[in-house]
Amino acid sequence: MKRKITATLCIFLCIISPISSAQIIDINPNCPATTHVISDHTPEQIHIQLTQNPSEMLVIWATPGLTNSIVEYGIGDTLDKSNDGYEMCYNHDMVFHFATMTDLLPGTEYTYRVGDNHAADWSDTYTFTTQDFEKDSFEFIAFGDHGMSDDAQNTANLVRSFDNAELVILSGDISYANGEQSVWDDYGKKYETTMSNIPWMMSPGNHENETTAGYDFDAYETRFEMPSSSGTDFWHSFDYGGVHFIAISTEHPYHEGTEQLDWIREDLATANANREAVPWIVIYGHKPLYTSHGHETHDDTMIELRTLLEPILFENSVDLAIWGHDHFYERTWPVVNENITTRGINEEGLMFVSGFSPIHIVAGVGGKDSYEYADEQPDWSFHREITHGVMHITVNHTTETMHVEYVRTDNTVGDSFLLVKESSKNLIVTEEEKGIPAPGILLNILVITFASIFKKKTENIVESY
Repeated sequence: MKRKITATLCIFLCIISPISSAQIIDINPNCPATTHVISDHTPEQIHIQLTQNPSEMLVIWATPGLTNSIVEYGIGDTLDKSNDGYEMCYNHDMVFHFATMTDLLPGTEYTYRVGDNHAADWSDTYTFTTQDFEKDSFEFIAFGDHGMSDDAQNTANLVRSFDNAELVILSGDISYANGEQSVWDDYGKKYETTMSNIPWMMSPGNHENETTAGYDFDAYETRFEMPSSSGTDFWHSFDYGGVHFIAISTEHPYHEGTEQLDWIREDLATANANREAVPWIVIYGHKPLYTSHGHETHDDTMIELRTLLEPILFENSVDLAIWGHDHFYERTWPVVNENITTRGINEEGLMFVSGFSPIHIVAGVGGKDSYEYADEQPDWSFHREITHGVMHITVNHTTETMHVEYVRTDNTVGDSFLLVKESSKNLIVTEEEKGIPAPGILLNILVITFASIFKKKTENIVESY
């Protein structure tokens, strides 16, 4: 659902100098008048996003001038398919284009380009790979609070270093434009290399709310499109790689009786009933339900969110919750109402049977200046540190595991743990006397995976990655 502006063009077109017909495609009252007279139709800010159909991929781009929207695509170097799209605008002198590539084969690399069917206006070619339903594993990246600082660019470089990552989820505070719309443009251009290759699926943060500058959430709504049963880009969900992802907006009403809370409750109940087909549930959004930031305003919001949302998450056995807002890394034990529900296998905080209660992660580590957390670490907090990096998460369908690691921008691992489904927990049962994993097909995997991670929550140990 997009908010469109209405521009009065006739007066503008009458008072400016004569314009050739080649410069005007059609008068679009929803786009700024300036976009009708700019002849620059060069595509920029190209990025792809998922639809609800795994045989589709949505591509979005921007041009300074108003023109048509066309995507050409195909397997290999052959661009033998094309689809027309549509244009959207808000109160900013750019036109945003949307086109969907359809009838895509699974597990296949596609090449594409976007433009308006004029030779001079085609973009370079880009590639992406569709979801492979036969793969044993799926990798994705998660973080929040990005921007364009040096640390933020290091984060983007780290994302690119994971060759097998298929998806990025970003928990709000994306560009930090704060009303300056050219910053959004710069953001889209700076990270185009990665965003044009794998989907980045967003949720809004408080810095996407540009109401004080007169834009509301217009930039976020227009620049990103997350098709979902919710009918809004603010809260939405999708399935990918055996995971049901649900993004929520902590920046819009979520109280009892609101559209968002009703939708969250219904979406999670449906996902929980569909575990046989899609075994995992990951929720993400901006402001966290658990954080040891310690500031009074953060604590008030945390308690309010927790009161409303935590019973729903617990009831539907959400596996993992990823938040932003606070600019540090923090991971909880499986927790509900501040009570630890399990300390995991061996009680070391490294391996857990999923389903007791969610593990919450604050991952506002994308690149903005770090925050200090409260001196006293709560009992429910397993590990916290002040660094920058990303969450790198691997879902293995054969072993029914989710391996979660926090990788710093210097390629060291700051935290790591494993979730395993109840049906596979016998693969990592422990010998009580020795406290070591018993023989099983997962043992070799665990030895390799956990050989270089820290095991004490009171220490910050730098490990090689």
